[in-house]
Amino acid sequence: MKRLALVMVLAACGSDDGGGGGGGGDAAHQACVDETNMYRALRGKPAVAWSAELEAYADEGAEDDFSTSPHHHFSSTGGGGIAFAENECPQQGNWQAPAGGDVVPVVKACVKAFYDEGPGGGHYENMMGPYAKLGCGIYQSGTKITIVQDFGN
Repeated sequence: MKRLALVMVLAACGSDDGGGGGGGGDAAHQACVDETNMYRALRGKPAVAWSAELEAYADEGAEDDFSTSPHHHFSSTGGGGIAFAENECPQQGNWQAPAGGDVVPVVKACVKAFYDEGPGGGHYENMMGPYAKLGCGIYQSGTKITIVQDFGN
């Protein structure tokens, strides 16, 4: 099994890890934050900042949910005391990425699916909610992938 480290950075938004908006990471995790903030901006919502704490929590959730059920980690931990809303594209929903390949298109499609629900859709409402921070988790085994967004304040 291959576990992808999660790092989402949006330099303009800063971070809660003392890194001044820094951090490193791969393009897929950057895309998760960037895409979320792009859709928030379309609706006049402020950007959410990358959170190292939420990222670690979402990473655990993506791995747990991959082999259990969607939102299992979030509901069984009550959001871990830090996450107040969660969106997920579960591997059970046939989200697929090339094994060892580029997952950016899958992450972008996942975030777009949340937005495309529109007002009244639970994932859309979470994405547009009054949250200040975001952590995303990605877990991949072979071609199957689970992507989690956890929102906090």
